Amino acid sequence: MMTGKIRGVSILALLGALAAMPALAQSAGPSTAQPAAPQAADASQLEEIIVTAQRRQQNLQDVPLAVSSLGAADLQDRQIRDTIDLIQHIPNLIGNNNVGLGSSNTYYIRGIGNTESIATQDVPVGTYVDDVYISRQNANNFGLFDVERIEVLRGPQGTLFGRNTTGGAINVIMKKPSATAGGYLEAGAGRFGETDIRASMDAPLSDKVLTKVSMYRDRSDGYVRQVNTGDKLNGTDSYGVRGAVRLLPTDRVTIDLAGDYVDENEANLINRVDPATGDRIATIGITQGALAKYFTGTKANNEVGNSTKSWSLSSNAAWELDDLTLNSITGFRQTTQRYFIDSNPAAPNPVATGVSPILNYSLHQQWSQEFKANGQALDNRLNYTVGFYYLHENNWTDLGTGVGTASGFTVSGDRTIKNTLDSYATYAQGDYKLTDALTATVGVRLSKEEKQLKVATNAGGKGPLFSTALIEAAGIPTDLENEFVTPRFALSYQIDPGLMVYASATRGEKSGGWNGRALANNLFLAFKPEKVWSEEVGMRGDFLDHTLRLNATAFYSEAEDVQISAAYTVNGQRIFTTTNPAGLRNYGGELEAEWVPIRGLTFSGSIGVQHARYIDISSDVQAQMAACQAALASNNSSGISNNCNRGFVDFKGRIARPVRAPDFTGLVTATYQIDTEAGIFRPTVGFDYNNGYAIGNAGNTDSTDGAWTDPQVLWNLNLAYEPAKVPNLTLSVGCKNCTDRTYKVSFLSATSIYLNPPMTWDVRAHYKF
Repeated sequence: MMTGKIRGVSILALLGALAAMPALAQSAGPSTAQPAAPQAADASQLEEIIVTAQRRQQNLQDVPLAVSSLGAADLQDRQIRDTIDLIQHIPNLIGNNNVGLGSSNTYYIRGIGNTESIATQDVPVGTYVDDVYISRQNANNFGLFDVERIEVLRGPQGTLFGRNTTGGAINVIMKKPSATAGGYLEAGAGRFGETDIRASMDAPLSDKVLTKVSMYRDRSDGYVRQVNTGDKLNGTDSYGVRGAVRLLPTDRVTIDLAGDYVDENEANLINRVDPATGDRIATIGITQGALAKYFTGTKANNEVGNSTKSWSLSSNAAWELDDLTLNSITGFRQTTQRYFIDSNPAAPNPVATGVSPILNYSLHQQWSQEFKANGQALDNRLNYTVGFYYLHENNWTDLGTGVGTASGFTVSGDRTIKNTLDSYATYAQGDYKLTDALTATVGVRLSKEEKQLKVATNAGGKGPLFSTALIEAAGIPTDLENEFVTPRFALSYQIDPGLMVYASATRGEKSGGWNGRALANNLFLAFKPEKVWSEEVGMRGDFLDHTLRLNATAFYSEAEDVQISAAYTVNGQRIFTTTNPAGLRNYGGELEAEWVPIRGLTFSGSIGVQHARYIDISSDVQAQMAACQAALASNNSSGISNNCNRGFVDFKGRIARPVRAPDFTGLVTATYQIDTEAGIFRPTVGFDYNNGYAIGNAGNTDSTDGAWTDPQVLWNLNLAYEPAKVPNLTLSVGCKNCTDRTYKVSFLSATSIYLNPPMTWDVRAHYKF
């Protein structure tokens, strides 16, 4: 927890910064700050951006939160087609596909995140689609089609959003059915045999019933060659369809209904660069059916790779009264997942069973219901949001693991894990105008969560015996309850119509869970909730007649009981598992800018800086550090192996750097619209830089074992052309990672290091009708 001295200094800094902002505004001069325009007057000005970061519609420049917004045009010009692409466009957001799973995104915001997709752990960065929370991280990388905008909220979201998160939230807002018939068709082809089709059609049945149907189909051969079979790996074979209906029974009632089905086949199998050819190769040896005689159930014949199938239904019914809007938001989602992966490259002799294979067949169901009210009172000086939220989850995971060699295979686990969740919350937030310029915000959320775990060895399964009774006999609870309060406080000051400053303090909390990948009953250890306080000061400003937008945020946060892998002593034996070994202190800031220096030319950029370090180290980890340093001093190879470069103690016996928290990130995108007689040309150039970061828990700046990645430089290019003689047609050619740079992005061991995707290119045609 933050000490009283540190908290006092932090609060004084916040108040001092807030007090200094009026002087900053005066130095800018009255002619540089203008009222926010509801819409850009022409292409030489910036448009007003509407967001729902506080669960109601607001101009982005009026929101006292660290939030970034990308609209449909941004997504198209910047080639953002999957949620993983967001990592190159948001400051202090670092991520990649989870090891083995192309459908799972690992997000870290301001140093808080995790890499675990198993259902016994929750995510610190939540993903939402139209205000409906997606519980599981195993299928949060989905193709984006017919999206209105994406909002990324940095910092804990503990008050207004459906599920408490400690790192942040990614909110995807889909386009609603239009009252005008029309749509689009897009087709593309590119490197590695990629083909991509996307389409959407609005078909209003009447002025009271509006409908929309959208779909996409995406496939590629894969960019990795499996050495022992010649097969192509890490390709894509995915499709999705979504239907939406908007009912307008009266002028004051709007009912939005939606349903979708998404079938994704996308893996992230370990590979390396062949030094002879420069191609990507995989020396894993796994082949379908090689484990059929060792494991039970249909998972034993899983195909190599990863497949998820998801379908969902949602509704949002809104009833507008004079000074009040009532919403009922309901969501249901079901996801099935199958995968067969191996994270051990096994060079130079691939093993058909895999060296460390994982077989998975799982079913995940969630249902949520939220009632929300937004209103105004006290002569419109008070804007308030109140609500109730409920989420229920059922998760069933059939998991098989083992160890393979050229001479045989040993089953280390063939078990089924069932876990449930019931989450209840009530929340309220009010924004009250103390004066016409000064607004105070107070919010609070009361949450209660109940979790249950059941584990059993599969009938006929080999390997260790697992059972809920044996887990409980080891003293591990299989029922967890957590009640917590997460408040928010903020002050915002409108210096003039184009400049706002704010200070805020927010708390977030993420529930505890279990080590679901345990290989013994006494290792299904329960860990505690993760808690964080974050304090911010910020500025939101539009200058130079709406041609320059500057949004700046400075933050200080302390997380308690961070859920990471570390040493834990069980019956005198030190094992490494997910637990709560430390806190995390981080401070830094983000600057986002958008500038239109001349008509048609737009620069968008951001800088993120942070200083993340672990604090409040547990006694177990301190003992491990001492043991590592003693083993290094005496050159004790066994002591070095057991204590160094494990958990989050590095190879020199020091506390490692927090994972995926680079000190500096810089992002720049430039788009220039050139009008000619032949049509419109629109080139877009994107640049993404960070100065390197830990990719494994034991990574440090001088790490020699691969757990630290070098500074990364990535370029993206896109050229769009709208021919004058064919209205509504856009032709484009683009590339991602255009210079084909290779970087390490995930780490399991010195021989199991995951790389970023190579350069890709494509050509596209997009036609509106």
